[in-house]
Amino acid sequence: MKRGLIILIVAVILGVGMFFGSQRMVRPCDCTQTTQMPVENGSLLPELQWLRVSLHLTDPQFEKVQALHLAYQPICAELCMRVHHSDQSLLEASMHNRTLTGDVVKLMRERADLTQECQQAMLKHVYETAACMAPEQADMYLKTVLPHVLGTAHVSH
Repeated sequence: MKRGLIILIVAVILGVGMFFGSQRMVRPCDCTQTTQMPVENGSLLPELQWLRVSLHLTDPQFEKVQALHLAYQPICAELCMRVHHSDQSLLEASMHNRTLTGDVVKLMRERADLTQECQQAMLKHVYETAACMAPEQADMYLKTVLPHVLGTAHVSH
């Protein structure tokens, strides 16, 4: 009886360890941007289908857009991770103080600079993507995407 209980306890501990270990392997960091892209209808980039359909992209145009998108993903993931760490540092420093300290102000400035770096990288990517399109398509794409990239989507026209 004692031996069976020991085997059961060891099995439960191993099972829990394997569960959490496998979760860590599936998601190696806290940044959700680094997870694998979903496959939908044979496409590794289903998030670009709206672009292809709404702008009536040709196959060569879409291939260029896909290549740019894939090249930008690691840049985006790295920036996302940096933003996440910056947010954590800022929150932690803010929680440890009851007044606005120089350290908190410095972390706020770093966060603002990082936000600007992210916006610039995304804007560069958007312009490169638009350059793959015909002028009418690019205009429609920029009209749709720029307000979100620049954080002005709430502004009415």
